[in-house]
Amino acid sequence: MIKKIVWLGCAILMSACASMTKSPEPAAEPSPVAMAPTVKTVAPSTPTPPVAPSTPAPPAASSPAAGATEQATIKVVTKESQSERAEANKLKVRPVKNEGTDAALAAGKAVGPIITFVGAARADGNPTKPTGKTADGTPVFVNHVGSGFILIVEAKAGFSNLEPGRSIFRYDPEDPSKRPDLEIQVDRDLGDGSEVVCDARPPTFGGVPGIKPANFAETKKVTAAINDLSCRFETFIESEASCTNAPNGDFSFIDKETDVQFCMVVARKWRFPEGDTTVSVRVRDRDGNPGPVSKFVLRRLPRPTRAPLAEPTMTPTPVRRRP
Repeated sequence: MIKKIVWLGCAILMSACASMTKSPEPAAEPSPVAMAPTVKTVAPSTPTPPVAPSTPAPPAASSPAAGATEQATIKVVTKESQSERAEANKLKVRPVKNEGTDAALAAGKAVGPIITFVGAARADGNPTKPTGKTADGTPVFVNHVGSGFILIVEAKAGFSNLEPGRSIFRYDPEDPSKRPDLEIQVDRDLGDGSEVVCDARPPTFGGVPGIKPANFAETKKVTAAINDLSCRFETFIESEASCTNAPNGDFSFIDKETDVQFCMVVARKWRFPEGDTTVSVRVRDRDGNPGPVSKFVLRRLPRPTRAPLAEPTMTPTPVRRRP
């Protein structure tokens, strides 16, 4: 019994000494991973009932400064501005045929378009003025090489009041009445005078045969010559996109009353010969009625003959003797 009491006292003494010598450990901090995430609890919302469309309220009066800003940024559309815009976008009305056209045709009158200008212009589109007139009043244009310039034909509506036609090639070898609206011819051969119709594109280039005396008879020869020359022209229907220039440098028809313009660059293959060549032209309206004939003379001056150069003479050099 005494032994058990001694043993129990030693055990209590040892445990007390161990607790006094052992330092207390700091409390472990909770790990962030181990922490539970904070959850935000949202209360369920009640759905909002649809709102009926309301009538827009009239605009409130704004201050003068705000009104000035609004006018500067927003263009107000009024009935007057809409009518002006419609008037500007209105299509051009086609002219109506003159009621006396048929009676004038029966009387043999040329009721088609009137030539407003026919002549020549430089290669840069600046028109040239005639240098004189022939005995019958035909204007004369002078060129020194016969090519490198532009032939110009301008026309407007004539007695029929119908707009001038625009076609430059309409050909049927078996139908001489089938012609372009631009009927133009020369009384002398241009270039080599080739009779091939419209040989103005590669690989074949040729000239234009002349018709002398000038006439517009509906024969195969005349019709072929007209098509051969007219197919080398181009058609212009707007003054701002023409082939000629105004004095200020802008594109413009030569005559302000012109409705259609035809232009041809005279190339070397169909250049004018030396001397005087008469160009005759008329234009048909959209119904095929020809107008009066206009003409001009293209005068190509001959090349000036140069005086022959004097051949140098040999002068003998005197013999020099030594002293």
